[in-house]
This record gives sequence, C-alpha cells and structure tokens, in this order.
Amino acid sequence: MLREGLRISTVAIVMLACALVTAFGTAMIAEMPRVPWIAIGLLVLMAVIVLAIGWPVRRHTHGGKRVESLRAARVLGLAQASALTGAGVAGVYLGPLLRLLPDLGWADSSERALRLGLAVLAALAVVVAGLVVQAWCRVNEDDDEDDVPKAPAT
Repeated sequence: MLREGLRISTVAIVMLACALVTAFGTAMIAEMPRVPWIAIGLLVLMAVIVLAIGWPVRRHTHGGKRVESLRAARVLGLAQASALTGAGVAGVYLGPLLRLLPDLGWADSSERALRLGLAVLAALAVVVAGLVVQAWCRVNEDDDEDDVPKAPAT
C-alpha cells in the first residue's frame, strides 16, 4: 500500500501503457479481440463489490461503527489494487478500440467497438470505485492523536 495513496497520474500511466501495448499488439496480428458480455458484467460487479466492502470503513470515518485497523488496511489494499487492475483492463480494451475506430462502417466492427467501449467504461467504473474507497480510508491526522494516551504533565 502506498503511504500517500494512489495518484490518478499513476492510474493514467498504467492505462496508457496497457493501451499502447495492446494497440501495437493487435497491429501485429490480424484479429481483434472479442469481448464477451460476461466480462463487462463482471467488471461492473467488481466495482459494486469494492464499494460495498469499503462502505463500513466510510461509516467509521464519519463517526459510525468502529472497524478494526487491520480490516481497514485490507480494504485500502483492495481499493488500490482494484484501481490499478481497472486501469490495466481499461487500457487493454482501449488499445483495440482506438485501432477499430477508422473501421466503424463495417457491421462487425460496430458491434466489437460497442463491446470494447462498454468494457472500457466498466473497467473505468472499477478504477473510480477503487479511488473512492481509497478516499474513504483516509484518516485525519487529528484522529490518530486521540487514541494515544497523553503523558501526565509534571
């Protein structure tokens, strides 16, 4: 886990790198990847699950029920991993989509472009969910000082 949190620039670099690799990779082979509908559904489900797992931590940071610190750390790790995974998957689908844009007039290309576009949006939903949950895990510096007993003044 990163001490300062995962930055949007890091997520963008991962997505761009994956997009470039897959764009050049699909240029080397003649066939574009097909995206099954189930992949899009699973990405959306993953975003919902990340938000659901992070919700108790959000409640805790807003004065709700207490959450163990180990669980909160695990949620933070999941959030950061989800954001990076979503960025990678978005890049993997974005590369072929960009290569397919000039051929949108063909019937098969239009359906592939639609599925690739929906997959990119679903993967970006995972990125957003991860970054939102990461933000929920952020604790004010003042909160840490309240838990530490103060030494008696002499």
